[in-house]
Amino acid sequence: MIETEILNFLNEVTGSKFREIKSNISKISALLKQDFTKEQIIEVIQLKVIQWKNNPKMAMYLRPSTLFLESNFENYINEIERIKQNPKMYGDYFKQINNVKTSAADDADDLKAMFG
Repeated sequence: MIETEILNFLNEVTGSKFREIKSNISKISALLKQDFTKEQIIEVIQLKVIQWKNNPKMAMYLRPSTLFLESNFENYINEIERIKQNPKMYGDYFKQINNVKTSAADDADDLKAMFG
């Protein structure tokens, strides 16, 4: 089941243990019914992990109820499209919001490999 694969991926990259309960699976199913693809959902997870995992204020939002909420998801997809169009600009933005000198976004080749 695609929903389970996506939830397992989220658990793997975040170190979480979200269970295959209705509230988690139904959010993923709803996105798939809205014609979002498995690949798009995975890209959103990857992006938000890069942005939030080491940010104490945001790390708690790496959860199905935030990531897979339909009203948020469209914004996340558009953010990925902007990154694909200009990874250098995103790298500068990432460093600014996270107050770091370097980031995973510094390597445009890595970003291109991740987001196509």
